[in-house]
Amino acid sequence: MKKVLKGSAIAFGIILFLTIAFYFLIGFYYMDGFPCFTWINGVYCTGKSVAEVNSELVGQDEYSGIAVLGRDDEKLFVSASDVDMKTDYTEAVRSVYQTRNPFLWGVYLFEDRNYRYDPVVTLSRDKLKDKISEWYVALDPEDVECRIVKTDDSGYVLENAFITVPDTDRITDLVFDRMISRESVADISLNDGCYRDIDLRGRYKDETELAGRLDRIQDITVAYKIGDDEIVFDAGSISDTLLTADDYELALEEKVSNKVLGAGRFIIGGAESQLPAKDSIRIINNIVTDAEGNPIISEKKLYAFFEDIVEKYDTRNLMDMYQKGAADTIIINKNSRGNGSIIDVSKEFDYLKNMIIEGGESLRDSREITIADNIITVDASEELGKTYIEIDMGDQQLYYYVDGDLDMSFPVVTGNVNRGRGTPVGVYKVYNKRYHTYLRGADYVSYVNYWLGVHKGVGIHDATWRDKFGGEIYRSGGSHGCINCPLDQAAELWEKVEVDTPVILYY
Repeated sequence: MKKVLKGSAIAFGIILFLTIAFYFLIGFYYMDGFPCFTWINGVYCTGKSVAEVNSELVGQDEYSGIAVLGRDDEKLFVSASDVDMKTDYTEAVRSVYQTRNPFLWGVYLFEDRNYRYDPVVTLSRDKLKDKISEWYVALDPEDVECRIVKTDDSGYVLENAFITVPDTDRITDLVFDRMISRESVADISLNDGCYRDIDLRGRYKDETELAGRLDRIQDITVAYKIGDDEIVFDAGSISDTLLTADDYELALEEKVSNKVLGAGRFIIGGAESQLPAKDSIRIINNIVTDAEGNPIISEKKLYAFFEDIVEKYDTRNLMDMYQKGAADTIIINKNSRGNGSIIDVSKEFDYLKNMIIEGGESLRDSREITIADNIITVDASEELGKTYIEIDMGDQQLYYYVDGDLDMSFPVVTGNVNRGRGTPVGVYKVYNKRYHTYLRGADYVSYVNYWLGVHKGVGIHDATWRDKFGGEIYRSGGSHGCINCPLDQAAELWEKVEVDTPVILYY
């Protein structure tokens, strides 16, 4: 029994010795590396040196760079390689390594030896600043021009009086810090100090002074009411009347004329005057001013505003509305001298011109547009119906409608307005039809093949002595008052039209 116990004790001692020896042998094995069961940022470190672990950690680093976002959705990507960005874990790895005890590897079996560390990050601030400086949002104020530009709604405005520019140094600092933290996005629009405001007016005194004068001129609004419609004369409208370098030469050639309101007249500095000579003007951003810097308003251009209204709101427009079923009332100017405007343009022009000249603190008004004195109001549904002849003498065109549909359309020549022989205006009816007849007057006898009597001695007929129709012929080479037509069209119309068919004539 004693021999058995002695043998067991010897065997246990040998096993214990071998176990201890093995334990220490393993400890000696890890003397030059990390002990067992050590992990840093997912890298297994056991048996490896500091340099080896650092190399693996750097190798698995996936940071590629940062996206810089600007205020107006601008984007810039700065890659790690652009700025010589480097990461190093040596310091963190060494701190773990220095706490190792290779002979405590058995204890480490029961400890959490997983470590997480951020690297030491280095990058070139100079290269980062260069990259941001090349970015298109990094504007140099010296490269920005303060100019007066024309807009659709607000007229002339001073552009770039104040500009907001990125602060390159501040942005560089922000992005630098974000890259050190290895963040993926830097939104500079959300950070105070990344942008700064600059006032450029001091460098552009002429433009600034002119912009102030333009603001005062453009501070006007007149709302013209025409039936259910409203046309507004505002900053955008008056900006169209200002003289520019592009039309100065033509303006010099303007002569005062009773036929074109405003021709040869200009408003300068709140007074009506003549156009200054070339040696007495200044041109700032293509805008012509006098020697004192006052912008120049062309009265001819001012009149053009009303010409557009007249063109839109005329008898032809009302006839189109009637044909579309949108209106029944037709207004006709009784003037047979070629002026068919149903708006008193002269009165409205004088009103607006005087308003601009007199100025004042408030240039706001709303007014019913003045209708011409000599007008005829026609209920087209009663007086024309759906089958009628329409003669637009302003366009020198005859239209024949049957049951509301256009059946014929062709050019004509009406009465000579320059000689006071304008064709009468109004709504009449075909009172007779003649075939192969002579027309007689105080100084003429003319043979015509087809005649449709309209009003007294005025009718629609062929004019074989003419080879051209339409256009401006009627003004100086028109008829004695009749409506001259090409032979073929006169023949076709004569065959189709019946006596008592309504005829509307207007300029």
